[in-house]
Amino acid sequence: MSLATIGLSSAAGAVDQFGDVERDRWYATSVAWLVGEGITTGTSPGCFSPYDQVTRGQLVTFMFRLDGTLGNQPGANEHPFDDVIHDYQQASVGWAFAEGITTGTSASTFTPEAAITRGDFAVMLWRYAGEPTAAGPHPFTDVTLGYQQAAIDWMAETGITAGTTPTTFAPNGNMTRAQAASFLHRFMDEPATVTPAAATGTESNACIDEYESILVDAGLTDDEAVCIAPFITDLDIDTVVAVLAGLAPIDAQLIDILSDIIIAGCIPTTDRQAALIRAFL
Repeated sequence: MSLATIGLSSAAGAVDQFGDVERDRWYATSVAWLVGEGITTGTSPGCFSPYDQVTRGQLVTFMFRLDGTLGNQPGANEHPFDDVIHDYQQASVGWAFAEGITTGTSASTFTPEAAITRGDFAVMLWRYAGEPTAAGPHPFTDVTLGYQQAAIDWMAETGITAGTTPTTFAPNGNMTRAQAASFLHRFMDEPATVTPAAATGTESNACIDEYESILVDAGLTDDEAVCIAPFITDLDIDTVVAVLAGLAPIDAQLIDILSDIIIAGCIPTTDRQAALIRAFL
């Protein structure tokens, strides 16, 4: 497989087309590249869903399309898995099986709808790269499965991952779409992407408008709502409404999101931070 660096991408506007991908997020450039290369078009018009989990079927489809961008001609091979029913996954699963990227979850199943873990993502990407040998071991004490060691050694050495902390990789955690975009982008040596044109602020985006509206109704300003909404679009809209109305308890995920919102500077003063917390608590 050729891993030549892809040239300048035609990703102009790729991030701005998604209401749930702010341009200063750590994954924004990777999403712009992924979309510009045609590896994904998002989950629905105007939505990328960066915090959604990546399924096994979606991952091999991403990799199949990535292989095509490199000038290769991935074939539509047969596979033995009777649980792969979506037409768009047939060719990519057959290709991944023929290339030795996956052997399935059993002799006759691939389990395409199951979320892919970070450890198994690393193994599939390592196999696609030709199973390269790293010079040294990785620093992650939570990687215990033998079949994942060489792949994560390579991921750490090449800078595709820095782990979730200096000593942890979280191999059993499920990959998100944002993480997948970032890993694949780094795997390709972060090819250049055209910086999306600045949004004018007048666009209507069905993916995010409703979230902004309920935040304003909860007492936040328009500017605060615009900044905060992308953080909560991975939550079901009815859940957010119920929490704001005091009809549902706040959970650990939402507490983490509130922390991220404050760290991001969406609410710059302590008075307004208190108003945000009151709205949700």
